Amino acid sequence: MGSIKLKPKAIKVVCNNCFRITTGYRDENGVVKYQCTRCGATSVSKVMGRRHVQLDVYAPAGQELLDEDM
Repeated sequence: MGSIKLKPKAIKVVCNNCFRITTGYRDENGVVKYQCTRCGATSVSKVMGRRHVQLDVYAPAGQELLDEDM
């Protein structure tokens, strides 16, 4: 699969931790990086293909996942 080249620009994104609307910056490879100003969570989103986007969310320092099965 060939790589997708996109125009670098600022885009509007929603924090997946606290749902605040913030601004992320997309590079030419389709990677969007942003850090929420409210909760401090960092997110990295990458366009993998035409219908596939990979999203990684990193919790802020001091916050842990709430999973009762662990």
